[in-house]
Formats: sequence, structure tokens, C-alpha cells
Amino acid sequence: MQAVELARKAAAALHDQAVDSGQNPWTPYEFAVAEANRRGLDVESTRKGSPNLRGARARFIPEEMFILHEKCATRFEQAFLVAHEIGHAELGDDVEEDEQSYTIDPTRTSESSPLGVERVVDYSRRQRREVQMDLFAREFLLPRHFVRTLYLEGQSASSIAEKLGAPFDVVAQQLFDALLLPPTLPETPESAIEFPLNDEQAKAAAHRGVAFLLEAGPGTGKTQTLVGRVKGLLNEGVDPRKILLLTFSNKAAGEMAERIARVDSSAAAAMWIGTFHSFGLDLVRRFHDKLNLPQSPRMLDRTEAVELLEHEFPKLGLVHYRNLYDPSRIIADFLTGISRAKDEVVDASTYLRLAQAMRDSAVESDAVIDAEKAIEVAKVYSAYENLKQQSECIDFGDLVSLPVKLLEENDAIRTHIQSTYEHVLVDEYQDVNHSSVRLLKAICGNGENLWAVGDAKQSIYRFRGASSFNMTRFGNEDFPGGVRYRLKMNYRSVPEIVSTFSRFAVGMAVGDADSGLRPNRGSNACKPELRFVGQGVQQSPALADAIQEMRSAGYPYRDQAVLCTGNEKLSEIGQQLERLGIPVLFLGSVFERPEIKDWLSLLSLLVDSRAMGLVRMACLPEFTMSLEDVGNILACLREEDDRGDWRVKVDQFQISANGRTSLKRLIKTLDGFNGDTSPWTVLAIVLLDRTRIAARLATSSGCSDRSQCIATWQLLNFLRVQPSTGEGLFITRTLDRIRRLVRLGDDRDLRQLPVAAQSIDAVRLMTIHGSKGLEFSVVHVPGMNADTLPGYTQKQACPPPDGMIVGSKANAREQSSMEHKAERECLFYVALSRARDQLFLYAALRNAAGSTRKTSEYLDRLEPNLIQRNIEPHHPVIEPPESLPIDWVADGELKLSGDQVSLYESCPRRFFYTHVLQIGGRRSPTPFSKMHDAVRKVFKDIIETESAIITNIEGSVDLALKVEGLAEHGYAPEFKSLALDMVRYFNSIREGHAPETPSVLTMKFGDIPITVEPDDVLIYSDGRRTFRRVRTGHKRDKEESDLGAAAFILAARRAFPEAIVELVHLSDKTVTPIDLSTKMLHNRQEKLHVALDSISRGVFPAESSSRVCPSCPAFFVCGLTPPGALKKKF
Repeated sequence: MQAVELARKAAAALHDQAVDSGQNPWTPYEFAVAEANRRGLDVESTRKGSPNLRGARARFIPEEMFILHEKCATRFEQAFLVAHEIGHAELGDDVEEDEQSYTIDPTRTSESSPLGVERVVDYSRRQRREVQMDLFAREFLLPRHFVRTLYLEGQSASSIAEKLGAPFDVVAQQLFDALLLPPTLPETPESAIEFPLNDEQAKAAAHRGVAFLLEAGPGTGKTQTLVGRVKGLLNEGVDPRKILLLTFSNKAAGEMAERIARVDSSAAAAMWIGTFHSFGLDLVRRFHDKLNLPQSPRMLDRTEAVELLEHEFPKLGLVHYRNLYDPSRIIADFLTGISRAKDEVVDASTYLRLAQAMRDSAVESDAVIDAEKAIEVAKVYSAYENLKQQSECIDFGDLVSLPVKLLEENDAIRTHIQSTYEHVLVDEYQDVNHSSVRLLKAICGNGENLWAVGDAKQSIYRFRGASSFNMTRFGNEDFPGGVRYRLKMNYRSVPEIVSTFSRFAVGMAVGDADSGLRPNRGSNACKPELRFVGQGVQQSPALADAIQEMRSAGYPYRDQAVLCTGNEKLSEIGQQLERLGIPVLFLGSVFERPEIKDWLSLLSLLVDSRAMGLVRMACLPEFTMSLEDVGNILACLREEDDRGDWRVKVDQFQISANGRTSLKRLIKTLDGFNGDTSPWTVLAIVLLDRTRIAARLATSSGCSDRSQCIATWQLLNFLRVQPSTGEGLFITRTLDRIRRLVRLGDDRDLRQLPVAAQSIDAVRLMTIHGSKGLEFSVVHVPGMNADTLPGYTQKQACPPPDGMIVGSKANAREQSSMEHKAERECLFYVALSRARDQLFLYAALRNAAGSTRKTSEYLDRLEPNLIQRNIEPHHPVIEPPESLPIDWVADGELKLSGDQVSLYESCPRRFFYTHVLQIGGRRSPTPFSKMHDAVRKVFKDIIETESAIITNIEGSVDLALKVEGLAEHGYAPEFKSLALDMVRYFNSIREGHAPETPSVLTMKFGDIPITVEPDDVLIYSDGRRTFRRVRTGHKRDKEESDLGAAAFILAARRAFPEAIVELVHLSDKTVTPIDLSTKMLHNRQEKLHVALDSISRGVFPAESSSRVCPSCPAFFVCGLTPPGALKKKF
């Protein structure tokens, strides 16, 4: 159990003892002082800033049996300071005071938000201790079991806060911990036992002198060996302050600190234990002046970095990476490329030099293009670094690359650091990248007393520059003369599983003939199984069957895990298993979970004059309304379109009596809030005080409801740290940030489960990456088909220039392909080696069309070790409720446009929101989208003049940009240049043709007419007509053959059989003919009939995409619809 949870349990026990002895918890200061007095401690207050406090707000002085605290504005605040110091007395304080002051925070969460700088800082042991005491203090004054009981008996958070004299935020946070997080399981005695080292481990731990690399496979006890080495050093009298222990995650660092603390708590406090990045941040802050940075430079996360570059994008003059519509995605790709360069300690000027060398030597056209792309990346890299310097910011990649340069270039600082740390230990060495190695060289010099442990076969973090290649260099190019040693005994798995992954290891690109391990455990006579199902959709039912089989065999849900290569597939499997009644522990993309969309939709109601969020609110039991009522409200607001507060218009809505009651209840719930209210405050008051939603969630027994609670807690934890200042309304800003986080994939850290969640008896669902370092009695691995494992090499958007990757002899493309192959093998090896007792693999025999689906080549390398079975799952395939037909009917004739049909093909659910409910509209405008609006206005004006070309293009563009508010923009000249470029191109492709006023083309499919309105019609000299659809953005993949394009060509050629039909994309400067073969046209016609029939029947499933969905106006409301039928004019 975590030290924090132990502290809270101790505090709760003290509270109960004090109450039993007659103390009154509702007078918190007297309650805390009485507990201090019971211990023989005197308590006194002093003025704020008193020298006796030594910069703190309170102090516990053990030798004087004395607590001193500052005078505060409230008795509760004083009580909290006293309780904080009682924590030091109760739990023992083996950490020396230092000169640094620490913030005491009564609202602190048990786990920090995993975004921003919080994801890097692994607090010192002193800081961790202070965090522990904050939570001790809150638990002592208001234990979770106590506040939970009060709340569930009917008291509100506000009433509890008022009676206690505490801030609402403090009580709300404690209630969220009590209601939304499950109780933590007690620690089993076995988990705290440190077993004696075996001979191999002891030999490795005892090494002294030259650099040492311990190759330790899965389950061989590498962490135990590392802790054994630390214990040995301490026994030899090594000063613990001279020991530096580096790893790759805060979680691993925390666990390592706890294990060492069991051996020697004071030594653990004195050692520096943390990640490479937290150590780098410490160096940056200590020597900030040498790096021309402020003492605490602001750290950019990727979304902020994208915003920083987005403003600069029009000035960069890119050609190959030109994106004139939404550059955020390509900017994110640039940042990935820049981060990769920093992994190699390659700065912008070096990157440019390498790229120019590529260009100088390039002969073939592909090589020339690759080199020119690299030059453009170098240009963006340079601009980005300048912007960061101006903003006094750093990014994640700087946290290692800047310290490397500092130590390599400053002899005095390097000497100081080398003398500070005499022994350096590195965990998970296979995860190091080149910058990490350079940092180690700067700290360790020739590697004397450097001790590292890792396993090349578990190198799965290629995306951050990690490579098993660094392990092969150890003792050779890196730390010459260093020695290597291997642990060979596996303590985790039964022989059948050890044999399976050992057999695979021998043939891996990073393996060798000696890669196998010896099992320590006895056989259970259960070989790993490979289960074949007919089609991919049957894998989840097959998983459900096997999970229940294992449960019947004595393995509880919590001892089983499902491992997948990616989050999207995992999310799909998780939802299917829940529908089949299998409890799962998996958050997935937090912001895309149904209950989180509920809370975000509720927030959106405070900033959206069209009240789209009502679609979700009407599905909640607290605010239930019919689909018809919601449709009528949305229609009324759309017709008014005055952008006022929708809440004052309730009397204008033509809705049922029940609907009006629910709506007024919702409006009352939101009373007093506006777009600038803190999102955390809104949700805290709504969930705890104005509704009983938190109570409903907390008292539900279903496992899916437990996941909802955990996800809600995670959202609140995220919202709590959002900056209150910035451009625009607080809630709008937060919702926009969430969209961007999801779109860029930067929300993945929020998928980590809080520690308390581990107590839930549910199947663990996680990516193989997420399972690293864990083990489970039973492991299930679906997706054993060639398209998943190994899968296909992902094309790098910004491949590095040749020569950037140290030691690489191949060009960037070849290097990427080799690394992909090696990493996918490692990923499979990690999955296999997580299993202790049972291992199940799953593959599909056919695809959705019925064709044979190729199985993974990896299976052939396991074959003698596998039992293979073809199965027909007992559990059924259950469709998600949101994919069920919606009961709607068109009021009058149903008439569709080609664009509407095209939208239905890309996402039927978005079609429903946009054209049936008629909500959504456009996403928040950006300068880029406004520029496109200006271009659109100009080319439409050109068409309306009925002249083939116009001469005063510049004047027209200036006027259009002024109307869009871009004339005074900081990058007005750049936007004007881009807009002129597009309009001039449009003008040029009309030359030589006679314009004709576009008219609507109509054709019927059954009873449903489809209309197509060309943007431009030109008549060639031979009399043939050209119909054009003009778009200002970039061409979508296969846009010329989608249903909209098919409707366009069918309608045009029905009216004019010889018509030419074209798609124009001004950003790309392309004209693409729509020229479908007879067979393809027939196929498209069939699909049109199917689509129209599906629309009529209300079939509107969502086509989920993490890249596309966050940009959709309906992103937060997408999902279930309110009950009832809808009659709608169309």
C-alpha cells in the first residue's frame, strides 16, 4: 500500500479515537490541539513570517515537544497546520529539514494530475513527506468514512463545510476521494518481503569498479538485485547522498524509493531517486543562469507548443509541409521530429547542416524531396527554439538535452556533479536514448561505478528515441571496458510460458542463442492456447468465454489482463466486454467516455447559446426530456440565433410539461454560473450540492459505475489544475484545450488509473506498453493477425536527416523500418512474458468481407509450444446502444444534397446532429479558418460576376480579409499572401473558358431527391460543360470517389451526358477529375440506395476517430440520444 494511503488510514484511526474520547470534531482547532496535548505536545501560534518558523507556516520541533504555527484567518486553517505537524509526530520524521519552503495545501489530491510539469517532477523525499502530511491532516479533521456517511445521509458539501468552518473546496475534494475512489486493499505480507539474492543476483549486486550492465529478462528479479546493490553500498559505509538512482517513470521511481526505504528509510530520504527528466529539470533550475533561463522556466506541454508555433506558421513559407487549413496536426508532427532530434542532442543548426548535406548529395527525385522536407523541419525547429526563448519556456525534450550541453561545455559544473555522485544506478537501461547516454557520460566520466540494468528484448519506446542499439554499445563505444552479466532464472512464470517466450526470444532481431531463461517454478501442465474465431468481431465474445473459464478455475477478474497494441482497439474491446457482463478496469480516452461527455456537455451549456449539451443532459435521470422536446428547444434557439443566454428563453420553447419541469430544474442547477466560472467549481457544486449525482454514482454496485466514478475523479483532477487566466472565457478555453489534447493524443497520461482503483475486482485492460513491469496470473492477447502484430511500418511525417541517428548506417527510411520490426518483436515478447500461469492468444480467420485474414508470423515461431483451437464463442456479439436506430420521421419531403450524403458516408452520427437535429454548425473560428472564409467569399464573387477572370484581385482580397477581422492581425501580410495565392490560382484555371451561372442539378433515388449545386460551371470552346466543386482546403483521401462525388457526376451527366466533372482544391492548387468507371458508378449507386434507406430508418452509427472527432462541433454531445421519437422538417 502506498505511504500516502497508510498515512490517511493512520489519521482516520486517530480521529476515531479522539471522538471516542469525547473530543468534538466540529471544532477543528480545539480538536487538533487536544490531540497534540494528548501526545504531550505544546501548541502555540505566532505571527506570519516569524523567524522561528524558518520560512514555513508551521513547525514540529521534536526535541522541545512543540508545534509552532502561524496565525491564520480561520480556525480551520490553523487546525490544518496543527494536524499537518501531528502527522510528522505520528508517522515519525526521518527527513532532515532543509532551506526550501513547501506549500501546505488542504485541497491537495492524493495523486497529481499527469499533465504539464506535474508529469515530470518526482518530488524529493522531503516534498513527498509534506504531501503525505497534507493528506494526513485532511483525513484527521474530516475522515473519508465520516464525510461519506454524512453526505449519503443527506447533508450537502456546503452544509458540511459551513458546520466545520472549512472552505468548500476542501470538503468537496475529500468527498470526491470518499465517493468516487474505491477503498484501497490492505497490503499483503508477501509483497513487503525482500527475499535473499540468489547467486547470480548477488554476484551482480556486488560488482564494483568499471561500468556494469546487468541484462535481466522478465521475472528475473532485476529490481531486487538493484535494491540489493544499494543495501550493499550502504553497508559498506557509502554516504547515501553520493548515490544517484535514475529510471524512466515517476511511478517506478516512487516504488524504488519505497523499497529502499524498507531497507533504510533515512538513506532513502538522502538518496536522489527519480527520472532522467526530473533530474534534468533539477539541473536546469539549479544552473538556470548558465542556460539563460529564469529560475523556474515554464514547461510547455505539446498542446501549448502547438499553439506557440501555430501563430508563426503563416510566416514560415513551407512548401512540402504546407497546410493552409488546420496546421495543428502537422505542427504536432514537427514537434515529434524536433523531440527526436533532441533525443540525439541535435540542435536546429546541426539539423539544418545535416539536411543541407542530404540535399547536396541527393540525385533521385525522392531523395531530393526528402532532403527539402528535412530543410523545412530545420526551419520550423529554429523558429520554435526562438519562440521558446522569447517566452522563457522549455519543453520535455529540453530536460535532458539542455543538461547534457551544460555539463559537456562547463567543466566546473561537470566536476561538481561528478564529485556529488560517486555511484550511479540506472534502471531499465534498454529505454535510454542517446541524450540519456550522453548525460550519464557527463556524470560518470569513464563509467566508474556506473551500474545499469535492462533487457534489450523489452525495448518498446522507440517513439522517444529509446533503442536496444544503446545496449549493444555499452562497454564498446559507450563506457569502453564496461562489463556485462546476465540473470537467467525466471521466478514469475510456469515452465510452459517461460519456454514459449524464450523460444521466441532466440529468433528476435535483438536476441541471441542465449536469450532463453530457466524457470524456477514447477509445471502446471497448461500450455499457452491460440484460439481462432471466424471474424474479428468475435474476439471479444471469445475473450469473455475464456475470462469466465479462468474465473471458474479460481482466477478472479483482477488477476486477469487483456493486452492490446493500441488504445482504440482496447477501448472497443472494453466496451464490448462490459456489454457482455464482464467487469473491466479501463478508462480509455477519458474525455471520450460517456459520463465525461455528460459533464463536459453540462459545462458547454454555460458558453453555447444553441445549448447543444441538452442532447446529453436529457439522457440523465436528473434532467430527463424526450427527443421531441430537445429537438423543439434546439429548433427554437436556431431560429432566433441572437447569441444570447438560452436560459432566459425557457418560456418560448414549445415542449411538454414534463420537459419544461426538467429544463427548469437544469436551469436552476446552473444558476449563478457563467462561462468564466471555474469548471472544477461548477462540477463540484453540481455533482455534490445541487444534485445527488455523486451519491447516485457512489452507491451503484455495478463495475462499470465504478469506472465512471474513477473517470469522473480523473476529470476533476485535471480540471483542478487548469490555468484560470488566458484568452477567452475560462470554460471555452478549457473545452478547446480538451479537444486539442484528444486530437494530438496528449490525453494518454490521463488514462493511468489511480492507485486506489487496483482494489476493484475487474479484468485489467491495458496496452502492452502500459503492462511493462507488471504481471498477471492470466494474460489474454487478442489481435494475433499480421495487420496488428507485427502490423505495418508507420510512415514518419518528419523523418530525420541522414546522419542524425548516432551509429546508424542506414538512411532514415531503412532505419525506421528496421527499428519498427525490432520494436514489434519486443512488444510481443513483453506481452507473452507478463503471464504467470495461463496465456491465451486470439486471431481471426476472415475479414468482414469473408476473405482469408493472414495470421501473425510470430505464431509460427511459437507453434510447438501452442495448443491451437477453432472456437465458436458462447457469448454473443452485442451492438452498442448508440448504434441502434433512432425513431425519427421527416416532416414533409426528405430531400438531400450531395454534400449531405457525403457527410453520411464519412460519419452517419455527425449527419444526424448536423442535418436532422440541425445543431453543430462550425467549430470555433481560427485565423486560418477566417482566411478560408475570405477566399471563399472572393471566389464566389468572381463566379457571380459571370466573367471568366477579374483584374482587381488584391482589392477584393483586402476587403474580404477586413470583413473577417484579419486586416489588423499580427500576420496580416502572410494571410494576405496566402489568400492571394489561392485566388490567383482559381482565376488562372478559369482562363479560356466561358462562365455560366451555376444551377441546381437534381436526380431521384427511389422517392428521395438528391440535389447537387456546382460551385462553378464553365463552357469549353467545343460546347462541353465543366462542373466544378471548389474547396479552399486540402483534398481528402479518395474524395473523388466518395458518395458525394458519385452523386455529383451522376446528376451532372444525367443533365449533360458529355459533362466534365472536377474537384478543385485551392490549398493544393489541384484540379482532380471525377472519372468513375461504369462498374464503380454502379457500386456507388448501390451504396447511395443503402445510405438513403439507412437515413430513412434512422441508422446513424458513429465513425469514431481520435484525429477527426475532436474537431467535430458535436464532439462533446456525441453518443446516446434522449428517449422517444422525433418528427423533423428536413
